[in-house]
Amino acid sequence: MKLTEFKIENYRSVRDSGWVKVDDIAAIVGKNESGKTSLLKAIWKFNPYDESGYNIDREWPRGHRKDKSIDKTVATCRFSFAQDELDKLEKAHETAKGVHSVEIRRSYKGEYFYTFYPKEPARDHEVSWVIDLVNARLTTLPAGLSDHFKPQFAKALGDLIESARQAGASTYLVENMSAFKTRIQQFVHPSHPHNQQDRNQLATINATLDQIVTEVMATPLMRVTDVVHELLPTFIYMDDYKAFAGSAQLNQVQQRRTDKKPTDADETIVLIMDMAGLNLDEEVKKGNAPDREQRILDMNDASRTLTSLIADRWSQKKYETMFQADGQHLIMFVKDAEGSALVPLEERSKGFQWFFSFDMTFMYETDGKFSNSIILLDEPGLHLHAAAQRDLMKRMAAYAKTNQLIYTTHMPFMIDFTRLDNIWVAEEVGPGDTKIHQNWATADKDARFTLQAALGLSWSQSLFVGQYNLVVEGVTDFWFLVAVSEMLRQAGKAGLDEQLVITPAGGASKVAYVGTILHGQELSVCVLLDSDAEGRNAYEQLVHQWILDAKYVLMLSDVIGGVKQATLEDLFDRDFYLAKADIAYARELSGKKLADLVKPGAAIVVAVEQALKQIGIETFNKGRVAKLIMSDLAGKELADLGAETEKKFSLVIEAVNALVVKWRSHKG
Repeated sequence: MKLTEFKIENYRSVRDSGWVKVDDIAAIVGKNESGKTSLLKAIWKFNPYDESGYNIDREWPRGHRKDKSIDKTVATCRFSFAQDELDKLEKAHETAKGVHSVEIRRSYKGEYFYTFYPKEPARDHEVSWVIDLVNARLTTLPAGLSDHFKPQFAKALGDLIESARQAGASTYLVENMSAFKTRIQQFVHPSHPHNQQDRNQLATINATLDQIVTEVMATPLMRVTDVVHELLPTFIYMDDYKAFAGSAQLNQVQQRRTDKKPTDADETIVLIMDMAGLNLDEEVKKGNAPDREQRILDMNDASRTLTSLIADRWSQKKYETMFQADGQHLIMFVKDAEGSALVPLEERSKGFQWFFSFDMTFMYETDGKFSNSIILLDEPGLHLHAAAQRDLMKRMAAYAKTNQLIYTTHMPFMIDFTRLDNIWVAEEVGPGDTKIHQNWATADKDARFTLQAALGLSWSQSLFVGQYNLVVEGVTDFWFLVAVSEMLRQAGKAGLDEQLVITPAGGASKVAYVGTILHGQELSVCVLLDSDAEGRNAYEQLVHQWILDAKYVLMLSDVIGGVKQATLEDLFDRDFYLAKADIAYARELSGKKLADLVKPGAAIVVAVEQALKQIGIETFNKGRVAKLIMSDLAGKELADLGAETEKKFSLVIEAVNALVVKWRSHKG
């Protein structure tokens, strides 16, 4: 399952984060105390390895006591399924066929609630069906129940049914049945004359309740949700200080754990010992025993066990470990593949200690699989210098190949300028109210400084900047313009000026910042924007804030005419684009054709988005279609595109080239 977006509510400083979209890596930028840590911890507790639940008394937002309830949602996550996972859902029950994603909510109570898209498996077997089942089985109570028991039971049953109806899930009845059975036991009054009769009939009622649970559990939705829960990724949280120093007094570690006051270092050493086959309690006993020879043999065996385990299962970094113990004092020596000698871990750099302890945690919490996890890193790399932070970014990318990674930072060198669409801003918009957004223009000065510094550093080190620059919204715009420009050139017609460098900004909201950085370096810059709402907003930022003169900001509809909200996709023939979209979304469309669903006249991207929503697909990924188009263009010549497509691309290229000519004339 792949996390596509999440939202946090009612957690410390985060009343409602808004939806945060996630790809393989997402960075959340913000100043200290902006709510970044609260956000990560709330999402971590959605499905942690050790089942650390939400604590409403400590984590409910201050100042909102009247709204406080264990039934309130904390984290809502949306996931898409891989094909093998869809096969498992279908195997669980045929009604899951056609499902492509799921939204899961988790409350302070720890309950999960599922909503499947574009349809619910066996919707008729949800709440109403279960309520009817309960009423049918329990309307007539066993004969002989006392008048003391019956009214209390009727009220309790009504409360249970009403709570299930409000929760909107049959799972509520299943998950609360044990508590309900405990509650009705209290209705058997010890001094009532019919005490024994009520107690005897209570067994009959409990048997009926168990039968109801069995039938509900057998429904299609329950079987499908069980499979989904088994597929859920493990959420792994680590802050920058969770590192094992390399040595410990085992009896002191044991005592802190007994007192339920373990440190992060304690937990890490116990975790590492566990993977090496060492038990903390046993080693404390051995530390007081006289047999030193057996202790040495045990430590040697543990060293080889852990080294072998790491060597076989962790490919990103090779470690060799050795344990030594003297009484209660345990020390670990470790080296990596590039090192030449075993060195006490506490003498290694903080960066090495951090990586080692994280790798151990990662292996432990994924059972050595290193996959299907959501890795949450809180301010990684604080202790590293700039070059090492760049190395850390590469290492994080390696983690994200078979997992997803979300991290927080306020350091420019921890921002990847090639992934601007994956950067989010955490900002306190009011007392105890954190929002997560991508509108850089409205961010506070600390967040803006981090982002602007990152952009400045990145572009100053980049080869993808020239004297003449065209900024486009996204990488797909870059692909299309470069590909068709080359086709025009090969056909003997005018392509884009060869001295022009095209820079994709990573979305319309980023265009203003990219334009600002390039313009600030005294480079010639023009911008090509889609004429949709996002493009118009970017135009307002660029022109009305005096970043660029209006003549250097080209709106697509003005250039090509026709469609009012044109995007670069509208340069292609409409039927051609729809055919490629049909292929990209063949599984979700299930035989339907977009040409039969789209509204005429609308911009093609808007039309496809609206058509997909009709069949329950909330998000249209233009990149899926763009990749198919680029693959197709590789084998085509200009004539294959059609006269109208050639004309539209030529108009755009002429408009951009005209600006380059103007720049050259000014220099002359």
